[in-house]
Amino acid sequence: MQDYELSNGVIYRGDCLDGLRELAENSITLGFTSPPYFNAVNYEEHVEKVQGNTDHWEREEMSYDDYQDFLIDRFEEAFRVTKPGGHTIINISPVHWQDERVPLPFHLVGWMEDIGWKFKEDIIWEKPVAKDRRSGVLLQNPYPGYYYPSVVAEYILVFQKEADNNDKNNIYWDRTEEEKEKNQIDLDDYQGEKSKNVWKIRQVAPGENEHPAPFPRDLAKRVIELYSYQDDTVMDIFAGSGQTLLAAQDLDREFTGFETQQEYVEYAKDRIIDENSQMTLEDI
Repeated sequence: MQDYELSNGVIYRGDCLDGLRELAENSITLGFTSPPYFNAVNYEEHVEKVQGNTDHWEREEMSYDDYQDFLIDRFEEAFRVTKPGGHTIINISPVHWQDERVPLPFHLVGWMEDIGWKFKEDIIWEKPVAKDRRSGVLLQNPYPGYYYPSVVAEYILVFQKEADNNDKNNIYWDRTEEEKEKNQIDLDDYQGEKSKNVWKIRQVAPGENEHPAPFPRDLAKRVIELYSYQDDTVMDIFAGSGQTLLAAQDLDREFTGFETQQEYVEYAKDRIIDENSQMTLEDI
């Protein structure tokens, strides 16, 4: 496990399962991540394509049982290191694979509950400019029952590690009045979309990011604002290009990230250093 210490946190290069086992119990306030897609992206081959070593990459085969075990092992450790009252929030979607729509988010809720996580909320992330494949198919065959499932939204599933004391089962119970005032949520635009559980946030356009499947930084920022305080530690166990880590830095949080691919680690690290330097210059 190789680590990169940065001004606001650390990125570990390696399997998050190994790294999580080294973290102290009850040390993380918020986790926000998007797990590797089941049978959708071969991240190692994608890195080879980015580096110019191959012209294309193929999907990676994995059994669903193996994928379930992969996630459970890692979110069990995430549960151990999360503070009572803290949250892990997961961006995930069903996967279309071999003519089947795999209901991954719905299965995940049960897996997480078995670990000990309390399911708190489901948020729909609607992608305003996503491709609607259903309409194209229906234009060719406009008959009931002949359609293709559209993929224009993903789920943001909110889970909490409950505290033993119900009166203290939240991240704000032990905050000072100064901390609360410092982190007060701006309500000017809250009564609109932010108050609902359907969020319309533009996805990352092709070419904007070197990672094959990044979620928008604005999505991470909204989650971090609602579920953590300044100086809390925010963790992403599948950090990818560092979108969660950058959002944490933007909002004056500490961060801990894990990523297996060296190419993505270097990319995230360079982005964080570059933006931190720009922020420092603006303060001068």
